[in-house]
Amino acid sequence: MPSLIDSAIEHASRGTAPGSKDRMKALARVRWLLASDDGRFVALDAQVRAVLVSNQCEAAIYDGRDNEQLKCRFMESLLGVPLTVVLLED
Repeated sequence: MPSLIDSAIEHASRGTAPGSKDRMKALARVRWLLASDDGRFVALDAQVRAVLVSNQCEAAIYDGRDNEQLKCRFMESLLGVPLTVVLLED
């Protein structure tokens, strides 16, 4: 069963050619962030280091053009905590 983000990306890219401007524009509208099990969110500090913050407004927001699985695994290894991809509503 596809995840919510997979479904959102598939829906956004439907009817667009791979690599086209239309597909990139459609994928840019699919927004997501990374959250920890204890309710914190991945953000970047002033020195561009990955940190966990409690305020969702400070979280780094990614879009459908990013590889969510790769980014999640990378941030998990940096921060040492399990993370979940959270799809944001429009």
